[in-house]
Amino acid sequence: IPSDPLTQFACVFSALIHDIEHQGVPNTQLVKEKIPIVSKYNERSVAEQNSVDLAWKLFMEDKYVDLRRELCGADRDLRRFRQLVVNSVMATDIMDVELK
Repeated sequence: IPSDPLTQFACVFSALIHDIEHQGVPNTQLVKEKIPIVSKYNERSVAEQNSVDLAWKLFMEDKYVDLRRELCGADRDLRRFRQLVVNSVMATDIMDVELK
């Protein structure tokens, strides 16, 4: 990580976005309450997946094209950055035994 600026930024970005629109309750409660986004994510890591989706949608807006170009010069870098973010945010779902 120390020698890879893209990974470093992915860690910071993930920390900033990991609780976007978090409902303040565990995923199991969201599933019990059957809130609309539960079915979108197949009842798995609902809050985490929603956070990534919302943040990525914002990050991909045209007004951030210069930021993306500086961070991820090539498409493969953007794909790697996204994967790092997804993996980092998904790791915050401590209740999903399949993610461990």
